[in-house]
Amino acid sequence: MPSTTPSPATGNRLRGYFLPVGLHARIKAAWWGTRDTADAAPTLASLVAQLLLAGAGRLEDRYNDGEPFPAAPEGARGRALGDGEQRNHSYFLPDAVHARAKAAWWATRDRDAGYPSMSSMVAALLTEEATRLEEKYNGGAPFPEAPIGARGVDPEAARRQAEMMASLWAERSHAARSD
Repeated sequence: MPSTTPSPATGNRLRGYFLPVGLHARIKAAWWGTRDTADAAPTLASLVAQLLLAGAGRLEDRYNDGEPFPAAPEGARGRALGDGEQRNHSYFLPDAVHARAKAAWWATRDRDAGYPSMSSMVAALLTEEATRLEEKYNGGAPFPEAPIGARGVDPEAARRQAEMMASLWAERSHAARSD
């Protein structure tokens, strides 16, 4: 079950999306296969966050004069797709990124370019990016599968975690000296 509180080290929260079987592996392979390129995202979650922001921005430009949409109502749900097997995949994302993308999806779900669910919007964005990376860096072919334990390092999250650990260490050292 997704976390309801952000991780203090990263400021992110686990967000789950139902994606077509194989799409998570495809985007992970494309991210892993391009991790050493100039435009690479440091982690798979940061790539997903970039894609959600870009997708929300396109919808905002098209339907809301480039302005963010009002927040989606609490508990906003889309329609089930039913077109093939899907699995839940989760990514640690900043709350603001998920909220902005969800607001854009909600405000445009019934329009001509709308998506029936938040998961269908995420799936479309991931598919588009996987295709773009495959065409740009791999001759249009899918990348080889990423290693099971493939992980990136988000420099910003690492900095926040280091600050948090330094603060905790200082508090404990001070408490130990006071005893």
